[in-house]
Amino acid sequence: MKSIFLSIFFTLLTLSGWAQERTIKGVVKDTNDELVIGATVALKGEPTVGTVTDFNGNFTLVVTSENPVLVVSYIGYTTQDVVVGNQTQLEVVLEENLKELEEVVVVGYGTQNKKDVTGSVASVNFSDLADQPVARADQAIQGRIAGVQVSSYSGAPGEPLSIRIRGIGTVNSSSPLYIVDGIAVSAIDFVNNDDIASIDILKDASASAIYGSRGANGVVIITTKSAKQGKARVSFNASYGVQEIKNNWDLTSGEEWYSIQKQLNATRPSPLDLSRVDRHQNTDWFDEITRLAAIQEYNLGVSGGNEKLLYTFNTGYFDQLGTINGSYYDRINLKSKVEYKISDRIKAGVNLNIKETERSAPLGGIHSGLVNTAIKIEPNFPVFEDKANGVWGKSNFTDYNNPVAQVEYENYKAKATQLVGSANLDIEIIEGLTLRNQVAMDKTYGNTYDFDPVFYVSENHRNDINKVSRGSSQSTYFELRNTLNYKKTIGEHNFDILVGHTAETWDDEWLSASATNIPNEDPALWYLSAATDGMNVSGSASELRMESYLGRINYKFLDRYKITASFRADGSSRFAEGNKWSYFPSFAAGWDLSKESFLADKEWLDNLSLRAGWGQIGNNNIGRYPYQVTMNGDNQYRYLFGAGEQRYQGYYVSGMRDASIQWETAESTNIGVDISALDGRLQATAEWYNKNTNDMLLSVPIPYYYGYEGGPTSNVGSVNNKGFELSAEWNDEIGSDFRYSISGNFTTYQNEVTSLGDGEPMTTGGYYLGNASRNEVGYPIGYFFGFKTDGVFQTQEEIDNYAVQQGEANEGLQPGDQKFVDVNGDGVVNDDDKTFLGSPIPDFTYGLNLSASYKGFELAVFFQGSEGNKIFNGMKTHLIRFDATNKHRELLNSWTPENTNTDIPRLSGNDVNNTFRTSDRYVEDGSYLRLKNLTFAYNLPSSLLSKAKLQSAKLYFSAQNLWTMTDYTGADPENGISGLDIGTYPVARTFTFGLKLKM
Repeated sequence: MKSIFLSIFFTLLTLSGWAQERTIKGVVKDTNDELVIGATVALKGEPTVGTVTDFNGNFTLVVTSENPVLVVSYIGYTTQDVVVGNQTQLEVVLEENLKELEEVVVVGYGTQNKKDVTGSVASVNFSDLADQPVARADQAIQGRIAGVQVSSYSGAPGEPLSIRIRGIGTVNSSSPLYIVDGIAVSAIDFVNNDDIASIDILKDASASAIYGSRGANGVVIITTKSAKQGKARVSFNASYGVQEIKNNWDLTSGEEWYSIQKQLNATRPSPLDLSRVDRHQNTDWFDEITRLAAIQEYNLGVSGGNEKLLYTFNTGYFDQLGTINGSYYDRINLKSKVEYKISDRIKAGVNLNIKETERSAPLGGIHSGLVNTAIKIEPNFPVFEDKANGVWGKSNFTDYNNPVAQVEYENYKAKATQLVGSANLDIEIIEGLTLRNQVAMDKTYGNTYDFDPVFYVSENHRNDINKVSRGSSQSTYFELRNTLNYKKTIGEHNFDILVGHTAETWDDEWLSASATNIPNEDPALWYLSAATDGMNVSGSASELRMESYLGRINYKFLDRYKITASFRADGSSRFAEGNKWSYFPSFAAGWDLSKESFLADKEWLDNLSLRAGWGQIGNNNIGRYPYQVTMNGDNQYRYLFGAGEQRYQGYYVSGMRDASIQWETAESTNIGVDISALDGRLQATAEWYNKNTNDMLLSVPIPYYYGYEGGPTSNVGSVNNKGFELSAEWNDEIGSDFRYSISGNFTTYQNEVTSLGDGEPMTTGGYYLGNASRNEVGYPIGYFFGFKTDGVFQTQEEIDNYAVQQGEANEGLQPGDQKFVDVNGDGVVNDDDKTFLGSPIPDFTYGLNLSASYKGFELAVFFQGSEGNKIFNGMKTHLIRFDATNKHRELLNSWTPENTNTDIPRLSGNDVNNTFRTSDRYVEDGSYLRLKNLTFAYNLPSSLLSKAKLQSAKLYFSAQNLWTMTDYTGADPENGISGLDIGTYPVARTFTFGLKLKM
């Protein structure tokens, strides 16, 4: 009987257990009725019981509790507790959490919540910047990210910017890798700014090592906006503005120029014939070649979709006239982005971008640049001597050409087409395990057109035979990528594992041809086939191959302890067998202190995290065939053979090669702290970094008698970069209508060359700039090198008692001559006294953004600046020379017996002192503070929007480069990373009105 009762008891117990076990199914969507894929669904109180939603947003979960409560979460959405009750089929609707959305960042081959990132990653919500009137996204982020320097070397329309992340790590290419929607690209101006959702920048090796050698200088990841389910959404944006530039050079008038030249004539061996000069003529050449220029942009976008298909189509037109006459830049963009769900576990996507550009720039190069000429040419002759008969004015004493005539006869045009596309197939093999296959391509076609007509301006500026030139180029990048991603949660342990393989190819071709003597100069006949003489053709081709294997694991325990480890192996055809492969590991860890018991009760503290990372990355940006001896063709028939000395074309060895070269390797360490407090109103990040670049690839100098064009490239250099970064932001509101934000960033930089092989310094900067910069162990890259000055001599006695800086006993020197410092104290001023004059690398950079909104009104003001960097004022070296070019007005204060209280040397037409040798007279403080952008906007009220059937409408006014405070006497302190100012195309001040509509 007892056994019967026991059997009945256990049977009932088992039946009871079966009765409590339930299968719950459901779907997770957002408020726009879009499916949420990859959302976490867990049983509250039992984190080991959970799952994630599939490609259809569906989930299935078996539970045994009597009153189950499900916790549904996804990055960017507010977590929900769902009481199941008696339901077995659920529909969960998640609401977007805008605060969390801003904290989702894109990392290599994936995304992470910002609080889980262990490396150094900076993010920009681009919607806050889209109102700026700029052609490229990198212009909009200038000064807004700690550790990222964005410099404009030229204000020419469509000109790319220079980006350096955490300093200059190598004398080779220091530009970052650009990724757009997962595709590595050569240029980013094919992306409409209004189509950008976010920009994420990977700054340290622990974050960028997953990209291997291509991430050696950091990675800029641009993510475009994605479609959402629902009816088609249409957006339209239009803007129109004007640009202006100002001549900041303090140049002499015609009368002043004449006066200076008259004084110089008194000591010139061959005085200028000033009787030919109209001293009252005062042509402002800079004004003659510049204009108020229009800039306009129009974008139209359509997006929408359903559970199966999501689509985005955008088109844009950008047109910028240059402020220098004759220059312009036009761009047309087309974009399509389609995602299609083939089945519950398979999804496909296609992304296609097309860009068509056309640009024309007035001439090029240093000596022939229009700005350079307009500044240096004397003002004492007119644009036309006889306009009615087309007789141009010409310089009386210099070889510089009439800049207005240069524009008139310039017919250069460049067109380019860029195709950027990718196709991907995502397969969910099992729950949490996804395979992605992707192919990507970036193909660019370029064509240049140039025609030099017959003309006569002067004997130095004429063309007696016309010439037509054509150029054609083609560049193709192709990538095949396969990645496998596995995400799994086991209790309090979270795993995110990625492995992958990539194969990449680059193929480039270039061809140019020119011919002379076209009988008819009608533009319709500007073709090579119309020419009768002087046909010349040249071309080249090159290729590059890379193969890579990659892996990464993200591990999180108790939602507070985080570890990231990655590894990448890169093989490159740039190196010889035995050196083709290199390996790049990284490791980083994070600790969320705010979730520890000793801080858990601090209600004011939202998050406090510590991060530390280490990694190695490589660099191989040294040309396509650095280890191979290459031959260059010569079509000039300069080789003589045989008894009759017949001339032949031939080939020659282009230079020596080092077959043992290997990868540059950079090892970096990063330590950071992140804090969020007061319900997210205060957020700040502080980081310290140290980066050592070893085995830097440099061209080793060789004696000229070796007979080669240049020395071999070898691993002989090392550079160290270190610094501190701070970013902080405060967001708050007063009442229900007024909101404001204050954010800023601050970065310090220290750069030092630690090795140059045999230790010999390397001179850079070029002859035109007096070889003003160089690289040397113990100093920053590209520091300025020359003589120090100490005012001017006041008496002959001072000259006689001073170190010898001229001849054997300072013979020929007079009071008023420049005094150069005997740095080493040996009594002689010579090249041994050249010394450090400053560095173009700033001590620190900073940015400050202030924004506020009240009801429908918005105001944003952004300041950006640099401190401690020096600029070599190369243009000034020419404006104060004792020649016939135009002059800087400081020469009006030159030393004379009646004007001794000055440090400007006397005017001397017979300069035995070599006054204009490279010295600190031309090295100036390049620090500046600039009001980079001011934007005022108004959002139309909903009462008007509903009548017009619009979702939103915004009117705005934006001003760019509005105001600058600086002690620099050149045109613009923002003139590039090198700090060498040679009088390039100035950056414009821009005023723009715009309209944005969504419907």
